[in-house]
Amino acid sequence: MTSPSTTLSLVDTDPAELAVDAIVIGLHSQTGEQDAAGGPAGALLLASGAESIAAAFDGKLTEPLALLGAIGAPGEVIKLATLGTVPAPVVAAGGLGGEPAGAAPAPETLR
Repeated sequence: MTSPSTTLSLVDTDPAELAVDAIVIGLHSQTGEQDAAGGPAGALLLASGAESIAAAFDGKLTEPLALLGAIGAPGEVIKLATLGTVPAPVVAAGGLGGEPAGAAPAPETLR
């Protein structure tokens, strides 16, 4: 009996057009901002590269992620059914912590 294999691919095509099992995006936490009521404003920030996925959700992708408990903490993984907004059935958002100043997150954070 053989086990199914898992393949992970990094591509530079539009992720919203990929017919894959899942799309993985990064999710940053934002600190220091407050809304009019004094609570966190825009507490979640999608990492670079997730723009087309966010657009497929009409710019409201962070809302259901927050409802599922996402805070953007390093090591956090939140799965969300796409319900047909993109060909992939699942979006997995991986927490990356605060938005890095300048470049991409550290390799260890991504790992």
